[in-house]
Amino acid sequence: MEEHKSVTVQVDKTAGKIYVGGVLPNATLCLYHIRGKVIDVKQAKEEQISFDLPCAGDYVLVVTHPPIHTGC
Repeated sequence: MEEHKSVTVQVDKTAGKIYVGGVLPNATLCLYHIRGKVIDVKQAKEEQISFDLPCAGDYVLVVTHPPIHTGC
C-alpha cells in the first residue's frame, strides 16, 4: 500500500521567508527562481524547514522524498 504525504507551504512576505511543513526526514528541497536559477538546496532533518527569499518574485519549490523501502 502506498502512503501519500502532503506538505504545507506558507510564505511570509514581510520576513521574506518560505516555511515548509510535513516533510519526511532526509527529503531534499530545492528552491529555484522561476527563471531556473538555484536559490538554495536543503536536506530535511525535521518535518519543518524554511528558506530565505533573496527578493520578491516567483519561485519553484521541488521536494524529493527518499524512497520508502517496503521489503519487496
